[in-house]
Amino acid sequence: MINFYLEGQSPLDSESILKISKAINEVLKNDKELSLGLSFVDSNTIQELNEKYAGNNYPTDVLSFDYKDDKEASGDGDIVICTEIAKSQSEDNNISFESELTLLVVHGALHILGYDHQNAKEVASLDALQGDIMKKLNYEYRDFLWSH
Repeated sequence: MINFYLEGQSPLDSESILKISKAINEVLKNDKELSLGLSFVDSNTIQELNEKYAGNNYPTDVLSFDYKDDKEASGDGDIVICTEIAKSQSEDNNISFESELTLLVVHGALHILGYDHQNAKEVASLDALQGDIMKKLNYEYRDFLWSH
């Protein structure tokens, strides 16, 4: 079971976060206990993190950090979401802000669970899983812009 732990303020309420966790676990038939931190930040903060950890000097919508192999870490991973970019993407795609935030939480969690999008096969797999999870949560799945 994935357990999300909020770090700071969240635009998603705890009930929504619990529903996301349950949907991911059900779709993936996940029985692993995972503790994932969840943070919502501004574009400056995510740009600093993106540059420091990925070498990309620009803001992004979501970053995920996998700590499962780090014996010193207090959790299994962290998901960091930029609320400003999420808001812009929700408007660009004519979906609710909550739907966009949910998609980004799902995307980040799937990365920590080992799913990636480095090639066409991985993109297809991740895309299908995200779509299934969003459908389970009664959200329309928007086209996801994939970067490699």
